[in-house]
Amino acid sequence: MSGQNVQELKRLAGKYYGYIVDMEGSGVEILDMLFVRDKIRRILDQILPEDELSTSLYEQLHELDKLLWEEREVFLMVMGEQELKYARQKHRSPRSHWWWYLDELKRPPQPLKEQADRFAQDLALVTG
Repeated sequence: MSGQNVQELKRLAGKYYGYIVDMEGSGVEILDMLFVRDKIRRILDQILPEDELSTSLYEQLHELDKLLWEEREVFLMVMGEQELKYARQKHRSPRSHWWWYLDELKRPPQPLKEQADRFAQDLALVTG
């Protein structure tokens, strides 16, 4: 993974944090937060098993996701469930992008590091 992507990931994590801790804004800000989280996922999806990404960055992202989960009631109050459903359909967000489905989820998502570890194991099975 290039240093530029790591820097972008750190920048996006900071932006994601800002949106989560000040979620009482508008639905437009909530949508921007969802798009920021999409960008984080896109960068994480580009990571190969041999790429090095610090555990602390994974942990930071997991903590932010956990905080978003804990604030889902405020999220839904600000965004509105109908508006979220409409935006999700318009954006065609896959179920793997759980942050678009806070109105439907019954339990929090798996930690990012566990997902990455499972991906690396799956890849090793396919290529090994």
